[in-house]
Amino acid sequence: MHKIKINEKYLRTDLIEEKNIPNKEHFKSKNFSGGKTTSFDYDHKKYSTIYFTDITDQDSYNIVLKEFIKELKNYLELTHKDIILVVGLGNEESTPDSLGPKSLSHILVTKYLFDLGEVESGYSNVCSFAPNVTGNTGIETSKIIKCIIKESQATKVIIIDALRASDLSRLTKTIQITNNGISPGSGVFNNRREISKETMGIDVISIGIPTIVDLRSINNNIKNYWMVTPTDIDFLINKLALLIGEGLNQVLHKKLNTTK
Repeated sequence: MHKIKINEKYLRTDLIEEKNIPNKEHFKSKNFSGGKTTSFDYDHKKYSTIYFTDITDQDSYNIVLKEFIKELKNYLELTHKDIILVVGLGNEESTPDSLGPKSLSHILVTKYLFDLGEVESGYSNVCSFAPNVTGNTGIETSKIIKCIIKESQATKVIIIDALRASDLSRLTKTIQITNNGISPGSGVFNNRREISKETMGIDVISIGIPTIVDLRSINNNIKNYWMVTPTDIDFLINKLALLIGEGLNQVLHKKLNTTK
């Protein structure tokens, strides 16, 4: 196999593990069946990256789901007063960018029930929203989300979005979790205003999965931005959206938690 030296000038990735990050603090790495999870602190923010080889069969799916739930719990400390807004970024009409909106279809939303009255214990106050993309709405995504936060009185935001990677082997096989927020559209080279605790005023947890690679990150002789996705991207996006939705439900709603 030929090794390709990547030109840092063209290295485009949203995965913290692919970036040259100095002085990682409290670095941890652990293996699980069919994968590995790394976590560390950097610049007062937390990052976790789950690597896996497969989720296409039920056994592999359940293993990754369990690991995802375990890591996500490290980022969400909920009280009975919390209102959680789950935001699915992206364009559902573009398969590699549809992870966010498709994940929302699996989220159990309960805010309307809380607004009506008492809800039995074991369920959190959850609402969801898909802001679409700025190219379709004409409005900066971060501004839309800020309005929804105000209207819903959310106390925490969870962002789901597709990411870009520089390594083909990471496509649809990596889940990144961080409390450092996210820049909408970064996966399709269209960075918008950041969504973070600093810009939103409340805690922001982002969950991202790389669905594209820019070939310029692999071969800098390519002059234009060419995006590469797996051939079975439709199936994988649907499977990953289900995993994220199911994982969030089990973390947000203790009543639904089936993991030990």
